Amino acid sequence: RTLEAPRPPPQPTWIARAPRGARPAAMAPTNARVIVVGGGLAGLSAACELLERGCNVTILEKEENLGGNSSKATTGIAAPGNSLQAAAGITDDGSDLASLDGPEGSALVKVGPQDMQWLTKILGVDSELVLRLTPGHKTARTVGTKTHFPGAVITYAAIHVLQQVSNLKPDRLEIVANAKVTKLLTSANKVTGVEVMVNGAVTTMFGPVILATGGFAGDYGPGSILATMAKTYMGYPTTNDERASGDGVKLGKDIGAGTANLDSVQLTPTAAVMQGQADAQFKVVVSDAISGAGAKLIDANGK
Repeated sequence: RTLEAPRPPPQPTWIARAPRGARPAAMAPTNARVIVVGGGLAGLSAACELLERGCNVTILEKEENLGGNSSKATTGIAAPGNSLQAAAGITDDGSDLASLDGPEGSALVKVGPQDMQWLTKILGVDSELVLRLTPGHKTARTVGTKTHFPGAVITYAAIHVLQQVSNLKPDRLEIVANAKVTKLLTSANKVTGVEVMVNGAVTTMFGPVILATGGFAGDYGPGSILATMAKTYMGYPTTNDERASGDGVKLGKDIGAGTANLDSVQLTPTAAVMQGQADAQFKVVVSDAISGAGAKLIDANGK
């Protein structure tokens, strides 16, 4: 059976300009061209906000197509205090999550849900959303989708919206595929741009840089981040493909950026072993949503 892509949303009104409502204005509108490295959901979301705040944007994606690992996400986004919970009469302050990862975790729990709701609203996918109970959460707080994988619904909608912007207003948004950033350019201890290889040709681009390149658990090479920082996991299969190679981490480390928690790799028991591919390193993840809906995990012995 072929999984069909979700239908695209209507053209967003914020292609011109849309108010941010209650979200704080952390960045003044500017005509500076910001370089976003990575075309997964993080990079696409960053581009949406930058455009809305008046910036011009260039998205650099190393693969031929946008989407990254985000397009394969099968479960949803845990968002304490989201509007679907409110409609269901669920009160959830996310305190159990806020305590897990210090000040950064608390900040994410505080502003993350409203950020997610801002994104789904401007992408026109609110009508596709449902509330789910998923493992590890004390209440139903994960925002999934009625049909298709949540990652596909939200990511494809973002791609569609941004491609419209790029087509209609190329001065505001440039999307460059097959563009692998090889170096961050610096001056006086500040990042000033990137060196990038586009279809085999090396060029430079200047402007503020946002790294949104995703994780690193798809690279098992001898010099990989996994091999050097979390080698305990080298023998495990992965649900990440080769796109998740830690490019942004490597670029940052090359100019002296600090890192944290690179040895913290999540393990999941819900990966499908396809017939004839028991020894394959890449596995297809099985959505945690099935466990939240009451499914039982059975081992090879039927227990």
